[in-house]
Amino acid sequence: MNSAVFERAALKALMALPGPVLDRLSAGLETLGRSHLDSRIRFLLALSSAKPTLNSGTVGQARALYRQVIELLDVAERPLPVVVDHQVPGAQGHSLLVRRYRPAQAPRLAPAILFFHGGGFTVGSVEDYDRVCRYIAERTGAVVLSVDYRLAPEHPSPVAADDCLAAWQWLLANTAELGLDPARLAVMGDSAGGNLSAVVSQQAALAGLPVPALQVLVYPTTDGALAHPSIQNLGQGFGLDLPLLTWFRSHFIQDEKLVEDYRVSPLRNPDLAGQPATLLITATDPLRDEGLAYGEKLREAGVSVSSLDFPKLVHGFFTMGGVIPAAKAALDAICDATANHI
Repeated sequence: MNSAVFERAALKALMALPGPVLDRLSAGLETLGRSHLDSRIRFLLALSSAKPTLNSGTVGQARALYRQVIELLDVAERPLPVVVDHQVPGAQGHSLLVRRYRPAQAPRLAPAILFFHGGGFTVGSVEDYDRVCRYIAERTGAVVLSVDYRLAPEHPSPVAADDCLAAWQWLLANTAELGLDPARLAVMGDSAGGNLSAVVSQQAALAGLPVPALQVLVYPTTDGALAHPSIQNLGQGFGLDLPLLTWFRSHFIQDEKLVEDYRVSPLRNPDLAGQPATLLITATDPLRDEGLAYGEKLREAGVSVSSLDFPKLVHGFFTMGGVIPAAKAALDAICDATANHI
């Protein structure tokens, strides 16, 4: 048994302990009160305090560590009848990988979800999110298309946003060839991917393109300033600490003037009329306030916004469904709500 398999098995065994037992173990390990969280999330956070953080080494080391963490916590891989890689035109002539997942139950003319992974615009990849994208496709019955946009610091903002808009344009142009219903196209992403989902919807409208039928924003970052109260209030001990947020920001915002750019800070766009129906997901998370602020601004613009709040979970739960039952239940709820909207 290799070390990754052993660690996953050991962690799953620990997570099978009764909640009160895990709470007592957590209380002996943690220095920060987190008793309001799910017992297994609380214990995981207590354990992770002894692990290296993503910002403790090089960018390359952070990407490898992020991959290892997702491999440890994510849902198991599920076989699908169609998993195909496409090379599509990205921004500035760059070739972009888009991986397409078509579940067995997808209708001939299927709904589709263009998916943008999280990772602070600096880490994460289509490969890292392969298992959760398979799961989303199977649970929703929709075709999922996962976009490998370029990452900072090699490609700072707004490159990722421009790549994702190019992927949206490619999807619009190829619905017939891919067997997709052009009236049932959604965008979805977690964290940085939630930002990119909102940005694609806005930039599509600004470019005169069709906007998605639905945007699913999973604990999105919506403002580049890192100034909302929850950044400070929840910026220590809840899975996404302020030093890590600042480290990500230093890579993807290399020109401070870009904080005003709607491709970085979609919350700053004063005109959100005509944006797609929105499913907004929040948790106990430093990004909570800016996500809620974006939802409120959409509502004020007349956009239909449905909210799912998971206060017992933290940032990153989207890829923890393999070992945290409450995270798996939340993932299911997000998938089911998405399927009901498209």
